[in-house]
Amino acid sequence: MPQKKDYVNTVHIYVTPEGPKIIESPIKAEILSMLEKEELYFDELLTRLDKSKPTLSSHLKVLEDKGIIGSKSDPADKRKKLFFIKAKQLVELSSDFGVDMDVGDYLYNSIFKVNDATEFNGLLFRAIKIFLLDSGIDINPLLFNMGVLIAESFYEKHPELSLLDIEDFVVFIGELWRKCSDGDVELANKDPLTINIYENLECEELPNLKRPMGAMSSGVITAAFSKYFQSEITVEEIKCRAKGDEYCSFEILKVGKKVEKPLPGGIEFI
Repeated sequence: MPQKKDYVNTVHIYVTPEGPKIIESPIKAEILSMLEKEELYFDELLTRLDKSKPTLSSHLKVLEDKGIIGSKSDPADKRKKLFFIKAKQLVELSSDFGVDMDVGDYLYNSIFKVNDATEFNGLLFRAIKIFLLDSGIDINPLLFNMGVLIAESFYEKHPELSLLDIEDFVVFIGELWRKCSDGDVELANKDPLTINIYENLECEELPNLKRPMGAMSSGVITAAFSKYFQSEITVEEIKCRAKGDEYCSFEILKVGKKVEKPLPGGIEFI
């Protein structure tokens, strides 16, 4: 059985219409970590958390009142509520994020392999991500949101893309990707829908960090295919250069609900 994560040492930062919310409560952090993976009923959360009903209800009410999570009734049983993540996660801070490497050595040894400005910018971007991760700061949620904005901005100027069949749509995305990062995109599978990216600038030449690091790529793919299918989707990076794989691979998992864009507001600790 995997070791339970120490949520006391983990802080989540979400953005809601009322502004950023910094989650300091270990119980709320644990609830959000579960809901980030899947929607759950009250009884499922109760079993996994091993807390009393009043305690769980209190935490869920705060999270829902602050716009971080939402809930809906089960169509088959109106008494049952299904909870889901509603806000966008920006950053996660944890003492468990250290990487088993010397970031300075990585940068020193890699910089001599750089041949042009594009490769240097890619190296700098990857080194910053590793340095922050080693410092206990995971900015992958922020990079994911940036990828979403990039794809949405591009799609606004090319609404005709929704008229293409899936193969031609992937070809178009691949041509755009090649211009930006020299990487190659392919449609690996239609069921489940799987996109492979070779020589992905975001992850290429990364050491084995034993975790996926293609967050911005995931955001771009998520937004692009959400627009294409006219429905929100979630994407899982099933292969990554940062996990020792030969290429990055993204699998579209499910169709879900729309999430409203956050508005500016004040920071709040909960």
